[in-house]
Amino acid sequence: MLDTHAHILWNLDDGSKDLDMSVKMLQIAAGSGTKAIFATPHVIEKFTKPSWAKIKERTQLLQQLAREKQIDIMLYPGAEVQMNWELLPELGAGGAYCLNGGRYMLVELPASELPAYADEFWYELELKGVTPVLAHPERYRQLHENKDLLLLWRRRGMLMQCNSGSFTGMFGKSVCENAKALLANGLVDLLGSDGHRSEGRNTDMSQAAAVIRQLAGEEVLRQLTETNPQAILKNQEIELKQPKVFLEDKPKSFWQKLFGK
Repeated sequence: MLDTHAHILWNLDDGSKDLDMSVKMLQIAAGSGTKAIFATPHVIEKFTKPSWAKIKERTQLLQQLAREKQIDIMLYPGAEVQMNWELLPELGAGGAYCLNGGRYMLVELPASELPAYADEFWYELELKGVTPVLAHPERYRQLHENKDLLLLWRRRGMLMQCNSGSFTGMFGKSVCENAKALLANGLVDLLGSDGHRSEGRNTDMSQAAAVIRQLAGEEVLRQLTETNPQAILKNQEIELKQPKVFLEDKPKSFWQKLFGK
């Protein structure tokens, strides 16, 4: 498996607190079947904004330490970029803040509300040649209040990354149901641990993998954890599935149909 979303670089954000914790997170990941991880620290204007150079440097240092400790895992640089207009000038150029420096960028929505400039933000990324990957869409209150947006964004080519903990109930029943509904409709492209520490919210994706295998089958699990992540590493196009639902006049139609209501 390849973990597309992990806060494994030490002392850069609210993830790993020190190098020892980063090593423990690597050991947990490797011990649970993960073969590679994208290191994706938060990039948030005015709060947490490590430079792209520092992210790459720490990824390389942690990779070297993994080799020395004989931890069988590969590490690739990335970031979890918050949707923020002020960050746009720094994004994408030379692969800055993109997964492995390629064309794909993991983007999270702000915690409080969906910015009015959201569509413009996606458009500006497209102009830069960046393909957005929406981090954990199952967890956003904003999308539940603007339910058809997700389908619109999908039709524009956006990828979706769900958290492993969402499938195991770590974030509550509602989020778990959301993740399973997205999976059932082909709207999950990548799986990430979103691991922040060595205990609790860690880098073990094996339980979620078992859930996905049971719900959707081995081939879908392989797509989320091997085929699509490998395409990102090779900077190749990922074929997106479109859900078998259609926009209607009522704003709740999309999510109602996803949940079978």
